[in-house]
Amino acid sequence: MKFETIEEVDAPQDFTFARFTDFIRYENLARNYGADLRRVGGFAEVSEGATWRGSIPIKGRTRGVEAVVSRYSPCDYTRIDTDVGGMKVVFEMRFEALPGEKTKLVAVTELQAKTLAARLIIQSAKLARKRVQAKITSKIVALANEYEDAWRREKG
Repeated sequence: MKFETIEEVDAPQDFTFARFTDFIRYENLARNYGADLRRVGGFAEVSEGATWRGSIPIKGRTRGVEAVVSRYSPCDYTRIDTDVGGMKVVFEMRFEALPGEKTKLVAVTELQAKTLAARLIIQSAKLARKRVQAKITSKIVALANEYEDAWRREKG
């Protein structure tokens, strides 16, 4: 199952990439939602191969999680492969510079079940596809708005 969001961000490509790939910030946000994550190897900066392991609550149960930054091309592209609760989740972000200090962001999330329980979760997501897509899109739009404001403040 695949979800795709395309958003135009009113900030330059390098700035937009840096903000949307601030995985350390997302790591801290995940902790606020009950996730227990550890950096494998204790890295300080995210690059290709950066890995997190731990657990996260999903649908009332704690499930193991492992996330790996499998591709990281600064300013252009990043891909995170995650295994969680019998499901493989691939999240990709592509960044394209547009005229006038703007950036086109294409975010794609793909879910693949590896267990029966994961199949049931994906089936539920399929039934609520429009609602799930709307939640993903609204989160990306909210982040884009936040980063546009940060760009305007930084720019002066």
